[in-house]
Amino acid sequence: MELRQIRSFLSIAETLHFGRTAELIHLSQPALSLQIRALEEEVGVRLFERNRRKTTLTAAGFAFRDDAAAALSQLEQAIRRARLAASGKLGLLRIGFVSTAGSEIVPNIVRQFRESNPEVEFSLRNILTAQQVQMLEAGSLDIGFLRLPIGEQSALDVVTVHREPFVLVVPSSHKLAKRKRVRLREVAGQDFVMYERAYAPGFHDLMFGILRDARIAPNVTQTAVEIPMLISLVASGMGITILPASAVKHSVASVVACTIVDRIPMSEIGIAVSKRFRTAVVDNFRSFALKNVRHSRNL
Repeated sequence: MELRQIRSFLSIAETLHFGRTAELIHLSQPALSLQIRALEEEVGVRLFERNRRKTTLTAAGFAFRDDAAAALSQLEQAIRRARLAASGKLGLLRIGFVSTAGSEIVPNIVRQFRESNPEVEFSLRNILTAQQVQMLEAGSLDIGFLRLPIGEQSALDVVTVHREPFVLVVPSSHKLAKRKRVRLREVAGQDFVMYERAYAPGFHDLMFGILRDARIAPNVTQTAVEIPMLISLVASGMGITILPASAVKHSVASVVACTIVDRIPMSEIGIAVSKRFRTAVVDNFRSFALKNVRHSRNL
């Protein structure tokens, strides 16, 4: 039994006219008749009654028509979904992101991607950088938006998608709170709250490197694993810290972000995917995200 036979049968069942159907599907009438005869032989019953005046469906034809139409529709849906999956327009994307990427970067990219890829599903989770690396390597996460640097990761493909300056975050009551620009040497000897190294070692070491270059040995009074918690600790007066500018931008805590005059590295967020666990939908989203980021930079 061939698909073209099913399609021809359904067309005749609608027109009840062999000649008209032959014209519609661009086939000669004898060839159409041969298709229906072969189909009836395959099914084992007559599907049409024909004479010179009219064509009608038999009882078997009526019974066959509804199920055949449903089966053909399901098969066509399967073909369409297979093609979408092969082109990266169907599937589930498990995306992890650090908190600062979750405020604007990830929502904007996902929203725009879904406009042209409505059948892709998303599972979005706020996951710390170190855990993202582990999950990407294990294949339990498809895409990660994580804080750089993460060191040499031969199993991952990592590209920077966001860069912004670091700022010095102080309580609103701090003596530097009214200053727009500060030098790091001005906070020598003060208490600091810092990111816990185990959850983002590259970021932690970068912060200490910035302070070391400014000849500051910070007195760390408290560590935390989430940037919002660090901001809360600063607001409570437990210490000051250095964070990406956008982290403070959306905060309602009683803190002030001061521009750092010193020449220091930029804060970076990267998009990471596994080199081993790659699917068409992952590559499609990654390409879209990188294109979107480059377009935004050119605006």
